Amino acid sequence: MPVFDNISVEKKDASLRMQRSKRNGIVNNRLNKLLSVILPVLAALLLGFLMAHEQLVGLGIVGLLVGVATLLICILNAEAGLYIVLIYSFFISFFNRLLFDDLLAVGVLSDILIGATFFGFIIRRENIKTSAGELSKTRIGTILLIVYLYTLFEIFNPAGPSINGAVPVIRKIAGILLLLFISYRVFESETKINRFIKVLFFCCILVAVYACIQEWHGFFDFEMDWLRADPRRFRMTFVNGGARRMSFFPDAVSLAIMMSAGSVFFTGVAIIQKNIAKRMFILSGVVVMLLAMGYSLTRTSNVMLAAGLVMFVLITINQKVTRFFAFTALIIFLVLAFFPINGFDQAAQFIETLRGGTKDPSYLVREMNRQSIQPYIYTHPFGGGLSTTGEEGLTYHPGHRLAGFPPDGGYLKKALELGWVGFGLILFLYFTVIRTGIQGYFSDIDLKKKMLFASCTAALFCFYTGDFTQVAIGQITDVVVYYPLIAIILRLSKINQVSQTQ
Repeated sequence: MPVFDNISVEKKDASLRMQRSKRNGIVNNRLNKLLSVILPVLAALLLGFLMAHEQLVGLGIVGLLVGVATLLICILNAEAGLYIVLIYSFFISFFNRLLFDDLLAVGVLSDILIGATFFGFIIRRENIKTSAGELSKTRIGTILLIVYLYTLFEIFNPAGPSINGAVPVIRKIAGILLLLFISYRVFESETKINRFIKVLFFCCILVAVYACIQEWHGFFDFEMDWLRADPRRFRMTFVNGGARRMSFFPDAVSLAIMMSAGSVFFTGVAIIQKNIAKRMFILSGVVVMLLAMGYSLTRTSNVMLAAGLVMFVLITINQKVTRFFAFTALIIFLVLAFFPINGFDQAAQFIETLRGGTKDPSYLVREMNRQSIQPYIYTHPFGGGLSTTGEEGLTYHPGHRLAGFPPDGGYLKKALELGWVGFGLILFLYFTVIRTGIQGYFSDIDLKKKMLFASCTAALFCFYTGDFTQVAIGQITDVVVYYPLIAIILRLSKINQVSQTQ
């Protein structure tokens, strides 16, 4: 009997312990729910009090909390980090002029976000050596490394020896290589590539819509204050009786470059869609992007758009849907060229640019500058050194032959600073990128991937065309699209190789 009594007592004790643990669990759950409500409310009240009485302190605390949370997301999830870098690059200039009077070091913060995302691979102990090896062994990766190694050796160029001038270039190279690697690593499946395209589409739509709001409503008061604060910025914005819209971007040129490349890319993406509703939705977005591009009043974007569409048609001319698209586009072009629509200034500017862009006064001035500086390029095969042209030259190399000279376009800037040797390497890199995209299109058998190859290649060709008259590659708003597009081409090529070997 005592044995059975002990067993019954133990059962009672176990039952009591279970009841206590249940009660404690219920209490803890209720307490956690209560704290999850009370703590945010208290934090909001505290921040509200600080914002009302100590605005700088309140903004500082909010900024610190948001910054720490953002960095943690970048470290923990590389794909989310890539999206954060993209969104930051597209919209930070707007908040910089709205809240910080254009004093925020946006480039440094972008490098921190990219660095944190890459650091996450190390923290999670992911095998990055394999991906780095794959990337460096591709033709594009190999030539890109050669170009950047050559650029680093320019530090020792006797024509422009300035360590200070080389620091921003080195920092930009490091950021670009990390961004390309992160993109290549993230795009390990078609699902993730499609997700990136969706995020990019909605970012471009937001930018385009705000440009339309600026055009239809006019600049807001804080934007006018920002424009008036810099006389040069004001003169560059209001030209020939019109206003060049920049949307969330730092300037109208950045907006024009991104909208033209985005229009070409998403036109190709729309053609891929079998669902008519999705296709019309994407094409509607392209129309808004074209409007935003026109409101930037930048002629270069017109040529970029035409060049990208022609490249897309040439690559995919064997597709029936492309031939229909090309025929429709030709009809629209002829109608606009010979029967101009009154009040549609953007279409008129587009046609005027294609008809006689080489007779434009600004183009003629740039052409004279190019011709006057050509002897310097011929006699300096390794160029004048890093950061020796334009405003950078005045800052880092005062007294240099190139200091203050306006290169205008990216090609001329590269030829002057890196010499015709470095410029030749860069052209070979551009050729290799386009060649890889075209090869991918013709080697793949899946129609969706084929058209994605063509879309990326045509959009990249837009950047190469725009680099002739503007610095179209290298700004904070374009590198976050340019290098991921290259990564998409490389990843699709890798997926294609794997599928063929199976």
